[in-house]
Amino acid sequence: MHPTLGSSSAALSVLVSISACGTFQSATTPVPPSTRATPAIGVVPNAILVDVIRHSELIVLAVPQDLIPADGFTPNFQLGAKETWYNVKLTVDTVVKGRLGQAKTPDFGFLPKVYEPSAPFDHLSRNEIVVQYPAVTSIKSDWAAAPPPVVGERAVFLFRRCYNCVTLGLATGRGNYKANPLVAAGCGSKLDAAEWPRVLGLLDRVRGQRK
Repeated sequence: MHPTLGSSSAALSVLVSISACGTFQSATTPVPPSTRATPAIGVVPNAILVDVIRHSELIVLAVPQDLIPADGFTPNFQLGAKETWYNVKLTVDTVVKGRLGQAKTPDFGFLPKVYEPSAPFDHLSRNEIVVQYPAVTSIKSDWAAAPPPVVGERAVFLFRRCYNCVTLGLATGRGNYKANPLVAAGCGSKLDAAEWPRVLGLLDRVRGQRK
């Protein structure tokens, strides 16, 4: 072999190896949680907020304490647009709709218990809950508008149950299962803590319309 050709081939092999390594690392690295700012007071119109309240399973004033990647919700290898689900632990100050007992563990739908990952957080206190949050890299994702929980930031959260909307990344050998995450998703599902009185007033209006 010509010495120049041999060195070129070796160099190309090294470059391909480095590229493949970089691609693998990128494909297995979780999407970092967003730190997008909470909507300013009054930005979300009453009409939108009323609709969010109607469809919410749980409405709380709470402080996120921790976020960790959610086992089973995120495939280990993703190319192109990526999505990472996080388990979020929150300390709840006040709840005005729903029950905290419904949000102590992630909801894996009909996944058999034997395949369920272990609890993400140990020893939750009475006023602590676990919800899910999707971080994504594409603005075209259905979850792109999900307002991010920020550790230490007290805020109003309006959580809905998204039934059968996330395919679990678990190798069960028995087909695909869908999870039912409890998630704050879309405009109006996370608000500044100072919006709490407005949420209470609109919640009373919604309840009054049902009578």
